[in-house]
Amino acid sequence: LDVGILATPLHESSLLEQALFYEEFYLYTPQAQQKNYIVPEDINPNELLLLEEGHCLRGQVINLCELRRSEDKQLVYQSGSLETLIHLVDSQQGITILPELATLRLDKERQKQLTRFQKPSPVREISLVKHRNFVKSRLIEVLGEEILSHLPKDLKRKKEMLVVEL
Repeated sequence: LDVGILATPLHESSLLEQALFYEEFYLYTPQAQQKNYIVPEDINPNELLLLEEGHCLRGQVINLCELRRSEDKQLVYQSGSLETLIHLVDSQQGITILPELATLRLDKERQKQLTRFQKPSPVREISLVKHRNFVKSRLIEVLGEEILSHLPKDLKRKKEMLVVEL
């Protein structure tokens, strides 16, 4: 494996990470919210639907909502895909947190069910990751440029953001 596209930072000394973009998190609920923004403390962990163990997004959501600190809170459901989580929310089974790229395919009605977080916006960093000794650095640079050229321009911005650790 020469290179990977991963959520970072990984804190792995044998790997080099080249940040590509920052993907904002959104709360996705069964109906539109009255609030213009939400804070993590507003999220009821008993309603929160998560990806199953092993997904980096799961760890980021847990860290964002500080769920590990509250032992009395139970997570209702875990899924292997964001599509399943979206469908569960649509059927009134709970709420979830989606990364920005997953929201781009939502139709206009579903877009109304998204709520932004209060600034600084929680985001996840997406990077090209290679082994520290990988010698074809120019190849990785070109790959990164090609990926960036196909991203929506909003993902290329660097606003006031808070990177959520894995």
